[in-house]
Amino acid sequence: MTSLGVEDRTMKKVSVRVVDDIDSQILSILRENARTKNVEIARRVNLTEGGVRARIAKMLKDGVIEKFTVVTRSNDVSGLILIKTQLDQMRVVGKRLREMAVAIYETSGEYDLAAEMRADNVELFNNKVDEIRSFPGVIDTMTLIKMT
Repeated sequence: MTSLGVEDRTMKKVSVRVVDDIDSQILSILRENARTKNVEIARRVNLTEGGVRARIAKMLKDGVIEKFTVVTRSNDVSGLILIKTQLDQMRVVGKRLREMAVAIYETSGEYDLAAEMRADNVELFNNKVDEIRSFPGVIDTMTLIKMT
């Protein structure tokens, strides 16, 4: 069995929902291609289509599956923005970041937060960095761009 941590939207607590081996197999298939038909998933994990549909619905309800999304193979730019905040503004900044980041991490050390960002090109990526820098409570940033 695998344990997945699911962060709630308030950044206050992390609940854990245990998924079994079949759920894990379903998740793996959906990570490869979120458009895989339930009938195909059922065939691969030896369940009925209804059983797969019910498991996916439960994982959505429990927050194990947060969303289905599109991943493109364009010349996109991705990276991490490390963010130093005023101590009393970290949660507010984190909440605003959720609207634009792929993922957010709380860090320790010189920076308080890290935002994983993606954009279709360097100019759009830089626009996102500039927007973060304009947030009230942001003191400093450091940008790490992924080299492909």
